[in-house]
Amino acid sequence: MQPLPSNLCPLCGGSNQCAPAVEGSFDTPCWCLSVGVSMQALVRIPADQVNKACLCPACAAGSCTDERGTAIPSVGKD
Repeated sequence: MQPLPSNLCPLCGGSNQCAPAVEGSFDTPCWCLSVGVSMQALVRIPADQVNKACLCPACAAGSCTDERGTAIPSVGKD
């Protein structure tokens, strides 16, 4: 199995910094293996991108902004 060559975050559209996607191998360690990922971010991933694209570090931490720099609201917040 090889990682998909997707290098954009499905929430903000920025670089997801996914080393396995860049290298084409899951043998390459990735930043996401050593951090927690926000459940709020996970539930915001569009259904067609689940298991196909990785979040960027900011979105994974729950501090995501879109391409205009506007904060992407967390689930359950007004």
